[in-house]
Amino acid sequence: MVTNKHLQAQQNEGTNPHYNKRKYYIVFDKHSGKIKTISNSPNAIKDPENLMEAESWNPVCKRIIKGQASLKRYGMIWDLVNETWDIDFRSTTLIIEAKHNKLIPFNFGMDPTATEIFAKVFYEDRKILIEANKQNIRGLKNLSDITEIASSENKLLDIYITRKNDPDYLISSINVDPLTLFKHGKQIVDLPLAVNESADWADISLYAKTVFNNYGWSLAKSIVHTQDFLGTNRVLQSNVEEKSNININVVNNIAYIDSDIKDSELYYFKGKKELKFVVCDHSIDHLVGAFEVPVAEILQNKSQVNLSFKWPEDPLIVFKNNYVTVSTNGEVLNEQNG
Repeated sequence: MVTNKHLQAQQNEGTNPHYNKRKYYIVFDKHSGKIKTISNSPNAIKDPENLMEAESWNPVCKRIIKGQASLKRYGMIWDLVNETWDIDFRSTTLIIEAKHNKLIPFNFGMDPTATEIFAKVFYEDRKILIEANKQNIRGLKNLSDITEIASSENKLLDIYITRKNDPDYLISSINVDPLTLFKHGKQIVDLPLAVNESADWADISLYAKTVFNNYGWSLAKSIVHTQDFLGTNRVLQSNVEEKSNININVVNNIAYIDSDIKDSELYYFKGKKELKFVVCDHSIDHLVGAFEVPVAEILQNKSQVNLSFKWPEDPLIVFKNNYVTVSTNGEVLNEQNG
């Protein structure tokens, strides 16, 4: 009987990969793969929209729980073979490689924060701005950071301009330098002259190789130098004299607001329902009043607000938003295509 038990134990050890191992329960962000907790028992998920729990037999969980390994160096990845989530080491080297030879389209009007790569075409300036969402890319590639780039091919991030929904009809291409893109998070490239002169942007699509999952693009007339575009981040903004995406013109204490901000740019407001403007006379030390504009009205191109205070002759408008610029020069903004 003892011999039979010993043989059964040997059989279990040889056939069951989980023999003599402990099961662990890992709570993680299902979008980024970032691990929140590792425990020996199931957890109650408080945020099912962003978090999920997976089981793992990986012994590295024990080392992390005991403090013998750093949690920051590990993340959850999707095992395509076994169709399950499991923990793995998070590298700092971004490997750029195409999954297959098919091209993937850029989705027009997509929220840039939900993409890995986003392209903004400014047809009047003849420029294209390519942005890399490094946070999303780190989660997709299971990286703790991006400090190095590895690639076996050139031009893997190039953008192909084609006839609308027709990747076989190539009009031109945009060369993207991975080193510049991931060092600065963005890259500005001149549009090919032939494309800008002859292209009907309403009848054009953008494509890329399948390095990432989500690509998006937008179309605008010209560049607005917001804090986000400049790569800076200030708590308070003030009105500018140059081109802006919101213009305020006051007549008889009614503020007429022209905006070229589109529905697809709702992410500018980070979930807030109103944008508040504080009005001063010449300097921030001379407060005159304040008013709020619902975000829904800002997205309507034209709106108006009745003011409860007298508009100063030399207005200084202060507000919190790094995606928006405001002018008070009285000129009506032109509608932008797209």
